[in-house]
Amino acid sequence: MNLAGNPFTNFSVMSYSFHGLARRGAITIFGYLETARYRYGLTTADIWNGLITAYDEDYIRILKQNIDERGLEVVNLCCDGAHVWDNDPVERAKTEDLAWKCLNLAEKIGARTIRIDAGVREDAFTAEQLEYTAKKYREYCRRAAAFGAKLGTENHWGATRFLANVENLFAAVNEDNFGLLLHLGNWAEGDRDANDRAVIKKAMHTHIDFEHCVDAERVLPPLAAYSGCWSVESHKSTNEYNNVAFQLAQVKRVISPMDYR
Repeated sequence: MNLAGNPFTNFSVMSYSFHGLARRGAITIFGYLETARYRYGLTTADIWNGLITAYDEDYIRILKQNIDERGLEVVNLCCDGAHVWDNDPVERAKTEDLAWKCLNLAEKIGARTIRIDAGVREDAFTAEQLEYTAKKYREYCRRAAAFGAKLGTENHWGATRFLANVENLFAAVNEDNFGLLLHLGNWAEGDRDANDRAVIKKAMHTHIDFEHCVDAERVLPPLAAYSGCWSVESHKSTNEYNNVAFQLAQVKRVISPMDYR
């Protein structure tokens, strides 16, 4: 029986999956919303800010209208270029400015989760980097909490691809709504599947790449403790509509039967 509100019925497609088409001018954020709703039959949007062309109130109003017209819920907003730490203080000020713009956008479009990268490119945090990054994440988390959202990092690049660093960051931030966007298997060391299992209860959102979708029967069931949205992300940059259709079908095929357990 498929119960309302069961997290295993919750699927999405990350809009970065169409970055190849976007680079060629063949899709916009509005085309993505149409694609998610009517090509794939979803009621969710997982938005990459690389498709966002402005942050002014008129643009946000039009975007929100298009989201609402399609009956979509924004399960995640990924904010590239808004990372917390940068070794260049001038650049750090720019990324913080974008982070606050993204938080305003997230509130206005009703995003449930927001990903802002830590930004540390080295393999580990220095004491200064960890202190600064944790402080900023606390500020961002409190802003997100004001509209009921979770906010966090991703095991995406740099220091956050190491499990110990992610665990240290969680301890340093210590906010109830701080979470991890778990990019399945994207770890720089250790047993990648075991690392995914170790942090799954901290995951506020997931991104599942093509390879993990191919291997879905093996890698997804052990993550059953996860209670958020299962989102597929294609990095192929070619044949994107069909790759996404395959990935989404694979995840649904493996996860949906778990509704009956």
